[in-house]
Amino acid sequence: MSSVLYVDHNGHLTPLTLAYHATASRHLSSGRSDVIPPSTKVEVDSAYCPRTLQFCDAASAASGNLPHKDGAGPKDCPVCFGPVCISIDETGADDAIRKLVCQYACTTGKQCGWTSRECGVVVCSDQLLECENDEASDQDLEVRRSAVIDEVTKKLEACLKERIDERNKLGDSIFESIVNMWNKREQTEERRKRMISVTPQQVSHDESWSLEALENSLLDKRKQLESPYIFTKDDSVAETNEIHQPEMQLLPTAAQVAAQMSITTRTPLRRADLFPLFVPYRARVSRRCRAELAAGRTGILVKPKLNPLEGDSSLRTGHGQWFKKDSSATQVVPRVQIVRKIHKERRYAVLLSVKNPTLSMVRLRFCGNDSQIVLGDDELREILVDPFNERRISAQLCQSFKNLGSTGFIELDPADDPFLDIGKEKRGDPPEVSGWEGTVIEDLENSGLKLVASQGDTSWVEFAVDFEEEVATNLVVPFSMQIEVGNGSWEASLVKRKELPEQEKDLVKLGLVAVL
Repeated sequence: MSSVLYVDHNGHLTPLTLAYHATASRHLSSGRSDVIPPSTKVEVDSAYCPRTLQFCDAASAASGNLPHKDGAGPKDCPVCFGPVCISIDETGADDAIRKLVCQYACTTGKQCGWTSRECGVVVCSDQLLECENDEASDQDLEVRRSAVIDEVTKKLEACLKERIDERNKLGDSIFESIVNMWNKREQTEERRKRMISVTPQQVSHDESWSLEALENSLLDKRKQLESPYIFTKDDSVAETNEIHQPEMQLLPTAAQVAAQMSITTRTPLRRADLFPLFVPYRARVSRRCRAELAAGRTGILVKPKLNPLEGDSSLRTGHGQWFKKDSSATQVVPRVQIVRKIHKERRYAVLLSVKNPTLSMVRLRFCGNDSQIVLGDDELREILVDPFNERRISAQLCQSFKNLGSTGFIELDPADDPFLDIGKEKRGDPPEVSGWEGTVIEDLENSGLKLVASQGDTSWVEFAVDFEEEVATNLVVPFSMQIEVGNGSWEASLVKRKELPEQEKDLVKLGLVAVL
């Protein structure tokens, strides 16, 4: 996959969609979390439920004081991980005797068919039958039905919490016994130290603390459980007998077991042990540039709003304003892309396009021999070229990049507003671009960086590189983009021009790498 990657201030290659440009900064920051050292710092500002969109601040989320707690809130199916609903169904074999139960049921229907009746989380809701037999008005009847349903729903949530606490009771007692054992050992050790300080006589070996005694106590606890998992002996025998039944579909999968272990301490051995899963909250994070922080500036790159609905059309104001601040590089930094490439024998001819995303003029140039990019073997071994599909490739450095030279200064007009161009005739590519066939691949003297054409906010640049032998992997060609600051150029970045003589240009250098 051919692409142009940008280099952050720590030397990591990143696509422009994952890069950030802090206000008035002269370098880029990468939002990648899989690189060491990272170039950004992440801070959690708030958390919200992805189903109900209820939100809370970071302090409440860290302390566990969430709006959905004690069994309340939306749930997920433990079998297919789809959303579940609260269902009130009839049960009983005798049609003459109607009974209603309130339970959790998977919304996927026949594809899954799971209900909380399998794990024993069910509540009787026969009060609704009394409302049907009442001769009150429709309005009063609807109010009573709503009150009964609300009460039954709270009982169902309390039943689920009680069952989970009952399942975790043994694990909590074991943890408490271990804590008490450590406290006793600590008290014994403190007592031994005081006795040694008072009298030279040594205490008996049984009263002193030792690692061997601790290991023996833990071994006794494990023997009492008779299993590395936390369940009683009677339950293990009953569940083991049921495992050998021919109904193998009742066995939970590895993913179901892992999800269930997030709320219970006992390993589920059958489908009847699976409780409804709580929907985890999602964090809303802000990013800061580490280089800007080291320089004593705030370096805020992304700052979301507390309410996830802010910016949506469901609110009266603030439509489209999703963030308090968003310094994505796609809004400020010119975008360089590979339009076309031609491979002939041991030579590559490449056509690049550079587009101005800002509403002000940008003056820049490309330079190959002035690039100070240092790429290590680890960086070239796994290059992230497609962040959405997580596609990575390996490549090797092209040694002829120093012969690229540099282009003259290219002036890009402000970005065209697509909404203002509605109804106008669409401009196509210039003839030099549409008919480009890599003529620079044959011209060895003029194979460096060279301007092909310019049109509005876009320009096209070509270059050619050669390599000594055929390579099985991709090639990377490093070069730099030098953007002029001041004189009306790149005003959207808010970078202040240095105090230089008028004939000298203040340039901001951004490292680029073309992956061929």
